Amino acid sequence: MATSTATSPASDEATLSTSRVARVVTELVGSFLVFLAIYAICSIGTVLNSMMIGPNILTIGLLVGLAYGAITYLFGRVSGAHLNPAVSLASVLLGRIGFLDFILYVIAQCLGAFGAAELIVKLLVMPTDSSTSSSSSLYSVYTWIKYAINGVRDDSPLTTTLTQMGISGITFGVKFGVLFEVAMTAIVVAIVLKSQNENGVPKANAWLVTALGYGVATAVAYPFTGAALNPARATGIALAGQSAAQSYNDSLTASASTSSTTATAVTLPLSQLWIFWVAPLLAAAVVALVFLVVRQLHSDTKSPADIVEEKAELAANGPADQIAIDAEDSAKAGEQLAAVGITYSEEDDDADADDATDADEAADTNK
Repeated sequence: MATSTATSPASDEATLSTSRVARVVTELVGSFLVFLAIYAICSIGTVLNSMMIGPNILTIGLLVGLAYGAITYLFGRVSGAHLNPAVSLASVLLGRIGFLDFILYVIAQCLGAFGAAELIVKLLVMPTDSSTSSSSSLYSVYTWIKYAINGVRDDSPLTTTLTQMGISGITFGVKFGVLFEVAMTAIVVAIVLKSQNENGVPKANAWLVTALGYGVATAVAYPFTGAALNPARATGIALAGQSAAQSYNDSLTASASTSSTTATAVTLPLSQLWIFWVAPLLAAAVVALVFLVVRQLHSDTKSPADIVEEKAELAANGPADQIAIDAEDSAKAGEQLAAVGITYSEEDDDADADDATDADEAADTNK
């Protein structure tokens, strides 16, 4: 299985791996590693640092950005290190990858995310939980992973934190969540695409700008939605955490029947998952459209370098090219005159030239 970076036959420009298997496996492994890090940061890291709200958000943004940057540095020249269906969608719309690659990339990314989430859930089952019921174990797991699950309304991280501090009534609804996810994902996708060459190979500094993009976007969006910015990232933890969330709600119902205390049931992760697919993919489509428009505008406008090159070719090739250019200009002039009702052809110029020559000869004879 070839995993090395190939080079274009026509130039020394690097290209992605020529092996589709290598590209897809790289996306699978890269996604597993980056999401394992993200889920650990947003669950274990958040719980251990839950009392420092401000520093915690900045820490999460920094660490998530570094996770994406590190995997981009390691695997970027094999598959492009998309690690995100939104980036893959924009890439296929721009023609940087094929449609089959797009489908396989998305499947690999989601499988990697689900595998990482399942591993986190298994690791968070405490040794003492082995003697307790399965539902009790899942209840314990949910208290750890709830900050890694993306959600809105009562399940946004900021609302959850405020509620724990005794401040209730502040929620961020679906529209608010979609707005933040679209805006921040658009920034991330644009930065990732800009850090790549037109053939999808990351540039030398791609890992750094990718880390900065994801880091800033995560720090901004995390309090409100958990900062998915990535459908695969939201899908993996939602699938793995669905049973834990259900057991958490069942435990609350059971405890409410035996005590006077009440607690609010959480929304099951899969019921809100659509938000974290629609918003990022919409953002990716918008970014790809903007890139296509800019590309078209640039292709219609000659750069100074193109003009200099054209003049150099003209000087090197001599009069033949100038004659061709003059003929092209003459044809364009004829089309413009015809548009206003004036008939023009090169034969008219020839006839006028002949008449002028005859008149000159007659004048010379008379003299």
